[in-house]
Amino acid sequence: MGFNWGDDADKSKSHTWCRTVKKRIKAHEEKMSWQTRSRKTHAEEFLARPNTARPQLGVALRSAVRAWMLSLTPGQSPVKSNLKKWGLTATAQCDCGHGDETFLHQQLHCHLTHRRNMKQTVHINVARVIENQVQHINPETRHAQWDRKVLTFLTHSANVNTLKVSNHITRSPKRKLDELLKPFDDTTSGQRPDGLIEDTKLQHIYITEVARTDVSPESLLPAHVKKMCTYNSLFHALGRAFSQYVVKQQNSSLVYKDSSTNSSVDSNSESLE
Repeated sequence: MGFNWGDDADKSKSHTWCRTVKKRIKAHEEKMSWQTRSRKTHAEEFLARPNTARPQLGVALRSAVRAWMLSLTPGQSPVKSNLKKWGLTATAQCDCGHGDETFLHQQLHCHLTHRRNMKQTVHINVARVIENQVQHINPETRHAQWDRKVLTFLTHSANVNTLKVSNHITRSPKRKLDELLKPFDDTTSGQRPDGLIEDTKLQHIYITEVARTDVSPESLLPAHVKKMCTYNSLFHALGRAFSQYVVKQQNSSLVYKDSSTNSSVDSNSESLE
């Protein structure tokens, strides 16, 4: 598009408009193009929708593109250990004061409150993914509870199983619950594992836990052992209370890699299927 004007005295001559005139002409043409645009298109309706469209799309694209770029450049996370290598900061020490700020320290070991809260949020989200998947496996014969006290699980089990027995039996849900509670002390009955699942068909009880680790065996094994020790008393108490059942503990690891991506990996060979 040219911004020239002709000389009436000499038609062979043309002169270039000044910058201000160019800008005004271009702005006028853009305005006219907008006013004569096609109306009610899908794009226009999307961009005009409240609480969506441009701002939200921009944020989503920025976060998605950033995560994609970081996933292609392992070891390039903007943490202090890398910033020191690049000469952008004087120290690699984390603000929490418990070691250098590496990607794995930031995700697994940092003591700063906002990072601990973020880790807990990730933990809850992964547990919900497992919960949603488990709900679709044999829902008729399974009772599952998530992030609830063991006492709540026992109360539900006592009520449901008492209703299923023959009408000739005289035991009440209260009496059944008292019998189930005998192997449990206050500490064990007050524990809150990520998940407790009772399968009445297979006669299995699963203790489900999610742990945050890195990909190395040196991190996976201690996390698995720690979870097993935490719920060892619960494991044996459930075995005594439900003597006809097989009790299993399922530990899943939320594995962090230094490529700004994470994945959920089952740390033992048992399956909830």
